[in-house]
Amino acid sequence: MRPVSPRASRPVIDPAPSKWRYRLERLWLTPLFRALVRTGIPSFGFVIAFTWYIHDEARLTAIIDTWEDAVSAVQDRPEFMVSLLRIEGASAELQDDIQEALPIDLPLSQFKLDMDALREKLVSLDPVLDAEVRVKAGGVLLLKVTERTPAVAWQTEEGIEVLDAGGHRVATLHNIATAGALPLIAGAGAETAVPEALTLVAAARPIDDRFIGLARIGNRRWDVVLTNGQSIALPEEAPVAALDRALAMHAAHDVLDRDVKVVDLRIPERPVLRLTPEARSELKGLQELQRLSLDHSEGTQ
Repeated sequence: MRPVSPRASRPVIDPAPSKWRYRLERLWLTPLFRALVRTGIPSFGFVIAFTWYIHDEARLTAIIDTWEDAVSAVQDRPEFMVSLLRIEGASAELQDDIQEALPIDLPLSQFKLDMDALREKLVSLDPVLDAEVRVKAGGVLLLKVTERTPAVAWQTEEGIEVLDAGGHRVATLHNIATAGALPLIAGAGAETAVPEALTLVAAARPIDDRFIGLARIGNRRWDVVLTNGQSIALPEEAPVAALDRALAMHAAHDVLDRDVKVVDLRIPERPVLRLTPEARSELKGLQELQRLSLDHSEGTQ
């Protein structure tokens, strides 16, 4: 009998993987599964652990305090501190208004300054047309202001408002005498027609010695107010051209030097001259005298 070889008695191992191992290997070849195992599960575990850690209020407060202390330690360094305030382009009165409207407590870190909010606050002031806010070297907070230019004084029932060329309020006056050489306008809605009013003021320069101001009538048209109670009623359309015609009439016939109360040009094709009450009485008397003379002449014939 032939002896059996020890090698031949060993069981034969199948080299093929098992079904579960094959499925795991196939699953591992999927990119999404590998990303989930390598990144997703550790990240999810970290989130769970971090959430559990900060769930305690004391730990959360300590983390916030530590972070704020670290940020403040950097922001409050001397090279980042603003210690001086400079205002350029503003009058002394406006500077006082700015300092009152912007109560900035210096020194202060420039990281704690809201430049956009400061500029919006400056531009919201009536006398300010535009503003620039920036921090200069040496810890200087520069407020560069462009003031509105006063153009007219608008007389209302509440008082006297100084307006710029666009009709924006600049300041409030307590006395008309403080308006200086500013043209005077009056009437409801006059502030919305300041550009037209300035054009009329420029056109009225030939009679500047008797010019008082402009009155807005019905928020539609203008009356030119002159000395001695005279006025020129302008139409709603083309008021400058109508004013030029009135000035031409005056240059040719000295209309404003006569007993004329109103030069009415509201109907451009038919100008009307309204006399003063005294002139009307005198004219009426002359007409009555002329009528009596005519009756007397007819009676003697």
